[in-house]
Amino acid sequence: MSVNDSVYDSVNDIVKTPKLWESVFLAPALFTVVLFAVALVALSVDNCLWAGSAGAAMHPISVTETSVFVTRTKAIVRIQIFAEDLMLFQGLEPNDQDQISANDLQKGLEAHRQFLLDKVTLRDARGEPFSGAVTDLKPFEIPEAGIAVTDLMLHTATYQLEYAFNEPPEFLTIQQDISDENFIFPSEMRVSVHQSGTDLTFTEALKAGASVSLRFAWDDAPPSEESADSDWEKWFEKQREATLGITSYSSIYSFIYIDPTEIRHEVLIPLATLKTFLPLSHGDPAFVDVSEQEGVRELIREWLRDPNPVTINGSRVMPEFSRIDFYGLDLKDFAKQSEARKVSLASGRVGIIMTYRTPDDAVREATVTWDKFHSAIRKIESVVFAHTSSAQKFEFSRFNKAEDNTLKWQCPEELLPRAVEPVEVLVGEKPTLRIPVISISALAVAVLLWRAGSSGTRPTRAAAAGLVIVSLLTIQLYPVVVAHPFRAVPELPVKEAEVVFRKLHEGEYRALDFGTEDRIYEILATTTDGQLLEDLYVQLKQSLEMREQGGARARVRSIDYVSTDRIDRIGEKPAWPGFPCRAVWTVSGTVEHWGHVHERKNQFSAVFHVEPRDGQWKITQMDIEDQKQVSQKTSLRKF
Repeated sequence: MSVNDSVYDSVNDIVKTPKLWESVFLAPALFTVVLFAVALVALSVDNCLWAGSAGAAMHPISVTETSVFVTRTKAIVRIQIFAEDLMLFQGLEPNDQDQISANDLQKGLEAHRQFLLDKVTLRDARGEPFSGAVTDLKPFEIPEAGIAVTDLMLHTATYQLEYAFNEPPEFLTIQQDISDENFIFPSEMRVSVHQSGTDLTFTEALKAGASVSLRFAWDDAPPSEESADSDWEKWFEKQREATLGITSYSSIYSFIYIDPTEIRHEVLIPLATLKTFLPLSHGDPAFVDVSEQEGVRELIREWLRDPNPVTINGSRVMPEFSRIDFYGLDLKDFAKQSEARKVSLASGRVGIIMTYRTPDDAVREATVTWDKFHSAIRKIESVVFAHTSSAQKFEFSRFNKAEDNTLKWQCPEELLPRAVEPVEVLVGEKPTLRIPVISISALAVAVLLWRAGSSGTRPTRAAAAGLVIVSLLTIQLYPVVVAHPFRAVPELPVKEAEVVFRKLHEGEYRALDFGTEDRIYEILATTTDGQLLEDLYVQLKQSLEMREQGGARARVRSIDYVSTDRIDRIGEKPAWPGFPCRAVWTVSGTVEHWGHVHERKNQFSAVFHVEPRDGQWKITQMDIEDQKQVSQKTSLRKF
């Protein structure tokens, strides 16, 4: 492709951009100036190229061809340079005949050895540089009279650099900074990387100061070029699984999660990209130290706090910055809390989690906008996960109309959290025995008097007869009610008791589907009472926390009951008609971050007391007998 073609394509891209084209259309004078400037640039470049090919001008840019061959023990780097690079970067001056002398060229070739070692860097997964050495130099032929400035582009030399490894590297970052001291002359390095024992070759064009990071699979070599497409698909899927879907080390990743109680926007961005528009402060030019990272966090908060508006149920919600973590290449699972350590500017990344909590009981509708763009961030390709629906993609772009940079979502009615219904107490009356104490007492005295009057005293017998009458008249007065000694107390049938318990127990977990603290407590109060209500509110939240994911709260996906058995009361507890129940159950909870799912299953065994409160069954006591983790795994969301 010629330079004119390239310029034409660039102009054509501008014209095809609706937003820019509208502006140009409304400002014809500006459009004329732009076309005139582009024409001058194209003419200037074409003249420069023509003059260079004819030996009349020097290129204002350094272009080097670099091939990197990576083995388990070393990287062999071959860099081809033009003789002109020695003039650009070694300060060679032409003589009065506009030639570079043979002696100066020879000195320049030797001095360029250290220059390349200084300017081309290979770094490990933690960003530390490997030590390199120039092991070979294939110079160009130098005539005794030297080389004319106009002929410098006709001569090339090849340097071979080697970087030794202590162990096969999983990651390599290749960084180039081939520029002069004052950065007057830009440079471009065309890099080709090949892994020993494979058919894979990676190519990239790096500008001065840029870098590229690559991952190498030494124990799982890719298929050969002759392999079927299905074999390649399987291999790429394994690599994707190994890196949990984060396969590019220079791209921006964006994940938007819409949960019943909150919206989370997670952005993974290279540190080098941030540096292009944020004034990062760091002493070491290659690293950001731990002590400097809080300053970077504050810059990120300022950058993202006010723009990118998010609404939930029609109300603007400001972000909580749940996490701003710094990662190196060797950390694959970004959901884990990163250790505090310095990070490389060439390969480090920053994981940002912005949480937007609903002001209501659930997220019914939402909008998410991204309007922060820069020359380094022209678009954000987001993957959106809404409740249990499949993933969808949404692109925010600086070339979109404003309204097209807003993601809109509405929750289907069937996915909204459902209130927990109270469970009414339906148990027969407890059998009792009514004892007429006054009547029985009067009758007992009457019997005693009658027996005492058997000797013949008439008044005594008359009194006894009167007490019998009193006994009869007071038989319904002031009875003492006691449990019936000969009739069984009606208990809630075993099956019904288990159904009642499960409804209450499942309702406790369903309380966590609601967004506000008050609503969670209110739903818990439908199923729980007493001190347990206060304790359980805290315990449920803590039991679902996955602290290795930075304290994120898991969503309950399922509750499976191994057994639920109504057991005998211990003494008088709980009081009738309440009943104790021993349950064994497994809770499956998930936390999702960065496009992958952390699932944890825990099994519990506990004894519960279920008692009536104001005509409704409530769980009033819980005694955990055993708790163990059944499984924990991480998997990728399928797109």
